[in-house]
Amino acid sequence: MSFDNATLSQRISEAIAIRVSEGKLKPGDRLLEIELTKEFGTSRAPIREALFILERDGIVERVPRKGVFVKKRTKKELFDLYEVVYRLLEIALTKLMTLYTDEQSQQLEGIIVQMEETLKEKEIKKCFSLLEELQLKFFVFSNNEVLSDLYMKINSQLIPFRYISLSHPTSMERSVAEYNEILKGLKDKDLTRIFTSLKRKEERALSILEKYVDAE
Repeated sequence: MSFDNATLSQRISEAIAIRVSEGKLKPGDRLLEIELTKEFGTSRAPIREALFILERDGIVERVPRKGVFVKKRTKKELFDLYEVVYRLLEIALTKLMTLYTDEQSQQLEGIIVQMEETLKEKEIKKCFSLLEELQLKFFVFSNNEVLSDLYMKINSQLIPFRYISLSHPTSMERSVAEYNEILKGLKDKDLTRIFTSLKRKEERALSILEKYVDAE
């Protein structure tokens, strides 16, 4: 496998992050530079930079004298990250509700339609990609760059867990239904409806993920 040199390190980091999100690389797995250089057909420098990006994003951790490993999360760490992301979502959606336009509504509804189409064949990867696009648009449309930057930084650490959650039986269907409720809430300017759906999503995801993390 090889990549265009212009964005080599970033693209390698994204490829590794996808493997983590899909469960091909699990928490605690070691990432060896020499194996990655062979696999991606490059020198060690881009690999080291890619691992630095992943470490910065909280996806891997560097253990002195041992190497680089896919980062493990305790239950508290996971719950704390979810709490922050969902509170950021509440802020973004509150702001978006006051700014909501027909054009924005059409764009978000279009993504939902595509997500519904993935349910037929259980296309988890495609549904996950659309889900990430939808949530990012909530922040972009809120017109607050600081909020968007905070979300992207924290959400990158949750991607593996969000993928696991979506892969759980009935999660795709329930997630699409919950996002439909959020869009209806935006259209009707019903903040209670939006927050109720978000809370349901948060609690459901955490109930699924509890068994995937260490207790302490």
